[in-house]
Amino acid sequence: MNEQPNDATTHTTQNMGLDELPQFADTPQGDVPPEPVSPEAKAAAKRRSNRQFIAILVAMSVMLVVGVGLILYPTVADAWNRHVASRVVAGYVERVADTSKEDREAQLTRAREYNESLVGRGVTRFLPTEEEKKEYNAILDITGTGIMGYVTIPKIDARLPIYHGTDEAVLQIASGHMEGSSFPIGGESTHAVLTGHTGLPSAMLFTGIDTLEKGDTFTVTVYDDVLTYEVEETHVVLPDNVKNLEIQEGRDLVSLVTCTPYGVNSHRLIVTGTRIPTPEEAKRATYENKALKQDMLITVIITVATIAALVTVFTVQRRRLRGAGKPSHHARGRH
Repeated sequence: MNEQPNDATTHTTQNMGLDELPQFADTPQGDVPPEPVSPEAKAAAKRRSNRQFIAILVAMSVMLVVGVGLILYPTVADAWNRHVASRVVAGYVERVADTSKEDREAQLTRAREYNESLVGRGVTRFLPTEEEKKEYNAILDITGTGIMGYVTIPKIDARLPIYHGTDEAVLQIASGHMEGSSFPIGGESTHAVLTGHTGLPSAMLFTGIDTLEKGDTFTVTVYDDVLTYEVEETHVVLPDNVKNLEIQEGRDLVSLVTCTPYGVNSHRLIVTGTRIPTPEEAKRATYENKALKQDMLITVIITVATIAALVTVFTVQRRRLRGAGKPSHHARGRH
């Protein structure tokens, strides 16, 4: 038998209002007060910030120094090479001053005899025997270091020692005299050949001699004799082509030789000058290396700029760190 719901109960349930339903407490809304931070936690956070600051500063400083170093390397290396070359030349000049007139004339006589022996030999003069090499290396070497004089090329602000031979060790720092060519002491039927590198990242050396034009001059100094040569022609040839280096009867020539083009070095650039009288003022002039002064000025400027940049990075990072450690305006206002 099915029981029917009580009418009174049904009526009571249907007429129950919302106000009579169970009520629940409201959940608190709004900002939750921050939990107090212990002094130990603050100290640990500060140490972490300091470590981060130091790491960032070190990384930025290293990158800056490396970048500036890469930019400065060619300038600084060339300036150092010029400084060394200048000291070598100065040492040579001092040794010349201490050499007696008799010893000087004896060496020049040997050099003249050597030059005379080359006339008419053709290309075989560039293939000396061991005995000829030994004799060659002993001539004009008054310092015992292989230097025989120096070449000055005003247009490219270069003054380089001239060493015996064209070994790579020589060509990295100076000019080399090609064995088998005339010693650069002047005289009829002579043709001296001076070689030098172009485009080295560490030194300028003969870089720029491709700008020499007909009428430009350069000088060669052996002992205290200053010989001036005027450019009369330039040639670009293959490395085994020595036709333009031949001794011409009755002429006094010096050729400057370097690799070309830059970075390829497949050919040789030959700049040949013919002897002209040296002005008296040129004999007494003191060479002023303008390029060295400019390079040093550039180095100083970039170095100062680098130091200023490092100081700026340090200051900015320090201020940012200090600012991060101070309570904000809103945080102060709640206390």
